[in-house]
Amino acid sequence: MPKKAFYEHLEVSAAVKDEFVHSIERIELVAVLKESSIHVPAGETVAEVDVLGIHLKDDAAASVPLAAIDLIARSIPNKLLFACFSEGKCKLVVRRGKLYKTEWVPQDKVRLQLQGSTLDELWDSLGAQAVFGDADPSDFAGRLQRKGELESLREQLKKLQKKRQAERQIARRNALWDQIKSVENRIAELEAR
Repeated sequence: MPKKAFYEHLEVSAAVKDEFVHSIERIELVAVLKESSIHVPAGETVAEVDVLGIHLKDDAAASVPLAAIDLIARSIPNKLLFACFSEGKCKLVVRRGKLYKTEWVPQDKVRLQLQGSTLDELWDSLGAQAVFGDADPSDFAGRLQRKGELESLREQLKKLQKKRQAERQIARRNALWDQIKSVENRIAELEAR
């Protein structure tokens, strides 16, 4: 796929164009997952999943061009799973509301399971592999919501702990302690699910 098509025909910032030009070597269509190609019926919302290979330039391996990938994901109507390749390693990236990515893994160790009786379930399974490291498509939306809430609570906890350390008034420190315990309890509750 010509990478120029994305930054020449769409309105992009200079930083995003720079990612296309300096970070991405080439973009290729690796697989098209649809009823006619894999004999899994279309779902209510998903008719096709495309797997795009993003080959990064050697000097760009440290930083995946997430802004460019997000632009591609928003500009193509099909569901997209990205496989970023650099120096013999692969990182999966998927957009499910926001971008999620795996760690770098040696290319020969990357395996995707096509699990699900419809393309909706298959899409959730692929998303689960990129977000959670497993292929279980069940309750993907709920798991994703819990993950987002956990990330938010952990950030809130850090801020409360920092604020409590700086606070000098005992009554305010105690009130912050109560808030910290409440957040910790909610985190423990979500992690137990």
